[in-house]
Amino acid sequence: MSWQDDPELQKQMRARSVRGKLLRSAVIWGPLFLITLAGTLFYTADILFMDREYGGTWVLVTIVGILAVLFGFQAVQSVLDFFDKPRTESGYVTRRWARSDSLVVRSHYMRLERKILRGDAYLLAGIKEGDYVEATFYPHSAVLVWVDRAEPPTAGEGGAPSEAPQWDGPIQRNR
Repeated sequence: MSWQDDPELQKQMRARSVRGKLLRSAVIWGPLFLITLAGTLFYTADILFMDREYGGTWVLVTIVGILAVLFGFQAVQSVLDFFDKPRTESGYVTRRWARSDSLVVRSHYMRLERKILRGDAYLLAGIKEGDYVEATFYPHSAVLVWVDRAEPPTAGEGGAPSEAPQWDGPIQRNR
């Protein structure tokens, strides 16, 4: 058996990889957030206190403020998850899908009970709707570290149902 076939080593390598992606995201989006936040504050002060000496307008403040919110959302999620530990939860996969987030990148998602988690094709390859899984993920950015199929709990363990919930269509109504 090679090291590539060892599931524990794969989990550790995957955890390091996801952590590296979180750090990269914080490094990319953090400075952009700080720059746009500083621009928003500067041009707001320019309009309010300096009589538009540096060309500040409310349109500029609005655009730079929206960019600051978008960049800040990405940066704060990554920083919070980088300093936090991943969580592990079990439940039924109520939906599994993939979509193109841009022209190049295809992202894969699964809904675990009510949480939507993002992973890659390799990680979610064997997971289908209705599977009972144990997922390890970062809570703020909803990035999957690892997901394994597990045995569903029986009716005697914590009162959980012994069978998968039944769903009808994209609205996901409980039958």
